[in-house]
Amino acid sequence: MKDASRSNVVVLGQFDRRRAPPSPSATIVLNETRGMAATHLARALSQLMESGANELFDLAEKSSNTELRSLYMDSMALLRDRRDTLASSFKAHFALAFDKEVRGATAAGTRGVQADELSLVEPDDLEESLASANLANSIHGTCAEELFGIEKRMGVLLNDPELNMGRNPLDPEAISTGFLEALKESGCPVKVKLVLVRLFSNSLPEQARSVYRDINQFLVEKGVLPKIRASIRKNTERGTAAAPTPGADGPAGGTPAATSGGQDLFATLQQLLALGSAAAASGGAALASGGDMAAAMTGIQARGGLAEQNPEVFQALTKLQHGQLEGAISANSSLNAASLSNGNINVLREIKSSIAASSMGHVDAMTLDIVAMLFDYILDDRRLPDAMKALIGRLQIPVLKVAMLDKAFFSQRHHPARRLLDTLAEASIGWNEAEGHEGGLYKTVDDLVQRILNEFDENVEIFPTVLEGFLQYLAQEKEAAIALTGRSAQVIHHQEQVEIAQLVSHDEVRRRIQQHELPQAIRDFLTTRWKKALTAIYGKSGEDSHAWTNGLETMDDLVWSVMPKQSPDERKRLVALLPTLLKRLQDGMSSAGMAENERDEFFAKLVKCHSEAVKASLQSIATASDLAEEQTPEQRSSWFDAQKIDDGIPTLTDTVDAQGGFVEIPIAAETEETAPQLIEEITQANNEGPAQELALEPGWQGQDELSGDEYDATVKHLKRGTWIEHEQEDGTMARAKLAWISPLKGLYLFTNRLGARGLVITPVTLAAKLRNGQAHLIDSAALVDRAVDNLMDRLKTGAVPTE
Repeated sequence: MKDASRSNVVVLGQFDRRRAPPSPSATIVLNETRGMAATHLARALSQLMESGANELFDLAEKSSNTELRSLYMDSMALLRDRRDTLASSFKAHFALAFDKEVRGATAAGTRGVQADELSLVEPDDLEESLASANLANSIHGTCAEELFGIEKRMGVLLNDPELNMGRNPLDPEAISTGFLEALKESGCPVKVKLVLVRLFSNSLPEQARSVYRDINQFLVEKGVLPKIRASIRKNTERGTAAAPTPGADGPAGGTPAATSGGQDLFATLQQLLALGSAAAASGGAALASGGDMAAAMTGIQARGGLAEQNPEVFQALTKLQHGQLEGAISANSSLNAASLSNGNINVLREIKSSIAASSMGHVDAMTLDIVAMLFDYILDDRRLPDAMKALIGRLQIPVLKVAMLDKAFFSQRHHPARRLLDTLAEASIGWNEAEGHEGGLYKTVDDLVQRILNEFDENVEIFPTVLEGFLQYLAQEKEAAIALTGRSAQVIHHQEQVEIAQLVSHDEVRRRIQQHELPQAIRDFLTTRWKKALTAIYGKSGEDSHAWTNGLETMDDLVWSVMPKQSPDERKRLVALLPTLLKRLQDGMSSAGMAENERDEFFAKLVKCHSEAVKASLQSIATASDLAEEQTPEQRSSWFDAQKIDDGIPTLTDTVDAQGGFVEIPIAAETEETAPQLIEEITQANNEGPAQELALEPGWQGQDELSGDEYDATVKHLKRGTWIEHEQEDGTMARAKLAWISPLKGLYLFTNRLGARGLVITPVTLAAKLRNGQAHLIDSAALVDRAVDNLMDRLKTGAVPTE
């Protein structure tokens, strides 16, 4: 649908025109629609403010920046304490804006940028305006399908089918403006407003989408355009069709040709760039010409479809893309074939003085400026290895051509060309020179880039095709990496199971020794051989098994058998118990690897202990010669702990703690099958979304020792799949990805990109490394997101040099 507020053409006849008043029946429907929209949106905002307060609290806890933490807490307090007030204020402002638009208080001709509005604005006002525009853009992008149907239906109710004389009263701008006005009424600082708008830009669009769907359904039930006729816009000069609108039998909401979000963001970038250029030229004075600014802000051909281009410009750019300089650059240009192919320099800066740039219109020239600044950031991004960065840098001209064709590239995260850049960057994070340039990821990316350079002219469909192939390659790599990671996790899991078995067995034996005065021979046996047998049983069968219960019962029977027998019944019970007890002890000794001569020696001592137990009762004496001297339970426990019995199995946690850093884990043999639950855990770790967080199992090594500062909080909430850069023993830096967290003891397993070279570390030690600068997290935000954010910040602060 044509949107007059965004068109390059101003129809003079529309000045001072007003919409005809709606019919009485239409007025009733409009009033009901307004009430429904205002109520539902206010309720959604109230719910989002509740969840947003919790999210802000979590962000405050994780933040290491004092000022930022305070800002998050102030924002959280506003949502928590004034939620109902903000929701009511939003509802009132939204309803007021709806009524004003329905009455036609403004005309389409006055919606463009006026000369008296083009003076340089205060930074805070500009920040708020941009924040409001970005929130509206987010809603536009998410709700494009629903908005198409609403705009058609509201046009019918307002006697303005194409909305040429005003905008849709339910436009996303009405939502964003209403929210900003509610925040203004609260008197909160501008920084708090910006935090909240950015927070709600992630969650409000989906809520708005639900409301828009309900309104479409409501209007259909009221008989307002139950079906929407299909139409296709034609680009007559180029002979190509823009995206079609929905078919007559499509959903009630309809499907738009395209979303305007990308174009709006592009217009924002243009506005900032123009403001910066004008300020530099005039020394901060008001802009003199409104025409150029209006062109800068509204230079997009239409709300949907691909922009129209000068064929000569694209021909020259395609020549440069293929490395053909003749006829594409001027004689005095420093651009050469080597600079076009190496990818390490920003060739777009040189293209600005080329023959191709000389034929560009105003909008394309500004597009060139913006894409050049984006690649300034990309080529300076230390997150990317230099070799991979150079490959991505070779896509500068194709990306420029895409941006000239489709301004949605700037804001639609799922745009194929943008997704390709982001995916290339994400896959490159863990790559290093050791992988080589002749195969693997580097060769795959090199081939992919070369294919785009060779085949891309103006058909952007090559990007989803290439992206799909690259994603398939990465999926195969991930599958192999998960298998390798699983083998490292198997080693950790096995050693932790052994450690836990040792701890549990140790505690069970300790409790018996602490509770009873036992002969020395029995104490020695329990603290060495039987503890080892219990450890083997626990590690193999677990604590819920019959074997484990039988092992504990055997120990209890052994302890009872050597205690003084006070009655004939106890002596009879001992005689009845001995055959099965000796058999169970024999089996336990075998599983513990006790030699036959040692077994015979122990049984000889046991016979003596049993004899002394019977004599102690008959002779009424407290102890026998072979009993240990009388000790308190605390003394017996101290004696047991002082033995420091070595079961002959190394303790992984002790090794990690002793080394005070990362400990390399050997990869289990290929013949050893990895436990299925480990593969499932690792697969889930790789598929976790950004909202997922890991909470360590309480009670084990690492969790309880975290002291609670921001570094501990960061480690505690690390997501699996997070990349870190850490200092190695030789002082060099290496990158590793958090691949798995042991559910048993909370140890963190890091691997390289391919799942090899497993490194394990405790949470406490990792927090210490972050604290002292020996490790740091690698930003997980998508490449183009970071580049656009950086560009916005530079433009708003005037940090971008103008030519």
